[in-house]
Amino acid sequence: MTFTPNFLFGQINQALAGRPPARDEVDLSHVRHIISGGEATVTATVRDFLAALAPYGLRQDVVVPAFGMTETCAGSVFNRDFAARDLRTEFPPLGRPVGGLRIRITDGEGRVVAATDEPGSADAGEVQLRGPMVTAGYFGDDEATAAAFTADGWFRTGDLGSLDADGRLTLVGRTKDSIIVNGVNYYSHDLEAALDELDDVRRGQVAAFPTRPDGADSEQLAVAFVPAGDAADDTAVYRAIVAIRSSTVMHWGFRPQLILPVTEEQIPRSNLGKIQRTRLRTAVEAGGLDAAAHRASEVSTRFLGVHVPPEGAAETALADIYARVLNVEAVPVTASFFDLGGTSLDVLRLKLEIQTGFGIDDVPMATLLQAPTVRALAGRLTGGRSAHGDIAYDPLVPLQVTGDGTPLFCVHPGLGEVLVFVNLAKYFTGERPFYALRARGFGQGESHFASFDEMVSTYVDAMRRTQPSGPYAVAGYSYGAAVAFEMAKRLEADGEEVKFVGVFNLPPSISGRMNEITFTDGAINLALFLELIAAADVEGLTTRLRGLPDADQLAYLIDQAPQRRLTELDLTVERFTAWVNLAQSMVHLGRTYEPSGSVARTQVFYCTPLRGTKEEWLNNQLRHWDDFTRATNRYTEVDGEHYTLMSPQHVQTFQATLRRELGRALAGQTADSADSADPAKSH
Repeated sequence: MTFTPNFLFGQINQALAGRPPARDEVDLSHVRHIISGGEATVTATVRDFLAALAPYGLRQDVVVPAFGMTETCAGSVFNRDFAARDLRTEFPPLGRPVGGLRIRITDGEGRVVAATDEPGSADAGEVQLRGPMVTAGYFGDDEATAAAFTADGWFRTGDLGSLDADGRLTLVGRTKDSIIVNGVNYYSHDLEAALDELDDVRRGQVAAFPTRPDGADSEQLAVAFVPAGDAADDTAVYRAIVAIRSSTVMHWGFRPQLILPVTEEQIPRSNLGKIQRTRLRTAVEAGGLDAAAHRASEVSTRFLGVHVPPEGAAETALADIYARVLNVEAVPVTASFFDLGGTSLDVLRLKLEIQTGFGIDDVPMATLLQAPTVRALAGRLTGGRSAHGDIAYDPLVPLQVTGDGTPLFCVHPGLGEVLVFVNLAKYFTGERPFYALRARGFGQGESHFASFDEMVSTYVDAMRRTQPSGPYAVAGYSYGAAVAFEMAKRLEADGEEVKFVGVFNLPPSISGRMNEITFTDGAINLALFLELIAAADVEGLTTRLRGLPDADQLAYLIDQAPQRRLTELDLTVERFTAWVNLAQSMVHLGRTYEPSGSVARTQVFYCTPLRGTKEEWLNNQLRHWDDFTRATNRYTEVDGEHYTLMSPQHVQTFQATLRRELGRALAGQTADSADSADPAKSH
């Protein structure tokens, strides 16, 4: 029997990821239990750990999540049912108490809402304990002892939790380890579990805690972390800061006020290894971590440039809008909106605020994407050209331009737009440039592509203007995968090397699917993608709309959409109609497209399909890519469904997988060697 906090599972996973099993080195078949305590157990991390160590004889039911405190002689609650009941949860219940220990849950008024002899309430409250293993008090500190116990003798743990119908304890946070932002409670361990999965953060060495600067109306979030790479490497530190900021925005919906690169010694822990967040808060507010704040500012300045103030009325007004949208005090006018932390949703807010503030009917999305700095955008606006669409169609959108690695070019899905890549691109900061390719037809006066071949030629020409020679890396999401395949063929025919062709959940032949898509299907697919409707509404809407004239179908979808979402997207029935027509033009081009020829190899990323099971999708559809490559392909499973592959809840895991596969391909690893290096991740 042995014990570990969750972060060691993650460290072992990382250590084993690059090496094949060596079964003769270690025999783990005699391990009976591994108690997981000291911090929240993350089920996905444990699943990876069990898979990685299965070749060494480790049983799949050995891990036992547990709970205990110094005040309860450490372990006192154990989940022996984890392997049988809880492997699909994010955070498993901690189980039942040992004999003699009683648990009760009380609400904010001190009323008991559940107890071990009366479990089952779904309400969360303060976890209180009583039993012979609970301490009688704190040595030499009568005041602390009195504060720790209720009037009727129960020990107040400071944890928030609930008891299910079987009397199993689940924790949701700590009364002292939460951040209250604008009246909403956010629990530290929830964000820490997400950030702990980032490659740029050392496992188990990240802490989320509140701070309240003088004069602030609400608590603000601070994150302290130990970089996974060399702490003296500015690029590694900056990449970690960007990844933490981006992941926090997508996980909680707001940005950290402070992101602090620290050493392990600067993250205080109890004698059981639990992070003491109140001490971190005290250190920040007393100035003890000013050096870490200065370090973060220093590396950010290196990548974003020194602060350049606005000049003139247009730049000043735009800088104020940028700062308001990003919730910061000021922005340098030469820094990209995306480098400053802007997300895909922020771009939409920016568009709406600029139109309102400048009295412009429409600022084309391409203008915002291709002129993302205050200075560049002010030049477009004051030049009088933005009201008449894009100054010239350019398919290439530079979403992230730092790093000296081989650039990645990603082709739009069938809807033609590239906003879906905005959140993904951030994770490539300091590593390699990330360009998206946007369809023609969004700007006023722009025609749709007349043929599939014209689209491919246009995109290849744009790529080569930015990167004149190979090796190249291209990828495509859904429909875009077929375009990326043809682009790779064209580049190879020109004598260039294409080391990476990424396929995001699409088989090689698309004509059958394109011929199935009616005008109604296309309109509903776009509405679903834009979150104007829910997936559960699709069948009913399809029946209702199919017999109506096209214009009436689109008007109905806009009329039924939530007004809040239409406002976020700045979407009118006219703009929706134009977008549906562009998407229909993509469908039309795909109806006659049939793949032919070959590329060296593809990396296929697959998730839950629109129809059927994941296994059927992989074996009966996606593996046909083997017919169009000259070497062995690699098929990698990722989280999510077809339309949510890069949504905020899945982009963090998807980016890690994509970056790993891209790095292997560019380093020249074959699919066979990659499979043997990571058997749990490949197929």
